[in-house]
Amino acid sequence: MKPLVHLTFTACLVLVLSLVPAAATQDPVKLVEQTSARVLDKLREDPERTRNDPEFLYALVDDIILPVVDVQGMSRLILARHWRTATPEQRERFTTAFQNMLMRTYTLQMAEHMDKDIRVLPHRSRQDDRMASVATEIVMGQGRSNIPVIYSLRPVDGEWKIFDLTVEGLSFVTNFRTNFGAEVERHGLDALIERLEAGDESLIEEAVQADVGASR
Repeated sequence: MKPLVHLTFTACLVLVLSLVPAAATQDPVKLVEQTSARVLDKLREDPERTRNDPEFLYALVDDIILPVVDVQGMSRLILARHWRTATPEQRERFTTAFQNMLMRTYTLQMAEHMDKDIRVLPHRSRQDDRMASVATEIVMGQGRSNIPVIYSLRPVDGEWKIFDLTVEGLSFVTNFRTNFGAEVERHGLDALIERLEAGDESLIEEAVQADVGASR
């Protein structure tokens, strides 16, 4: 996978890591503004540990990222009509396997991008009682263009949770829906789940490479 692709999605995960659970009545923009620096600072306060202690990074994911992402909702949107025909066991297996695959693929790369900053853009963000979109950009530095990222959130059990992100106009959920849907059509849902459970990172790579191709 190309370095810029890894950088973009890893930097997005860093921002996700900066969101802590909060009541759904809290403004999502303020939530991002107040907490993104906190977690980035935590990653940077001990660079040696961040680079060399995988358990430290996995603990951050377990403690902070999972509570603020609507993993089941994201999985439901990605599988689309295949979710409706899936058994409860298939739904649970897919959700767990997809979550684990993403974490394995990107978590350990966070150390490579501790120098990136996140800029929140309140004037481009939107919110109502049912949904919020928080506009941000990854500050690349060194004369490179910033990368626009929009986070889509909705209240789940009284807390704002992320269910999609859009990078340079391309939806994470839509892209995986297209690629995973094609895989299900060719080989069936069980085959897709088995590849995810086996840690077949080519599934993620194929989806992201297709994303890059679509952006050109």
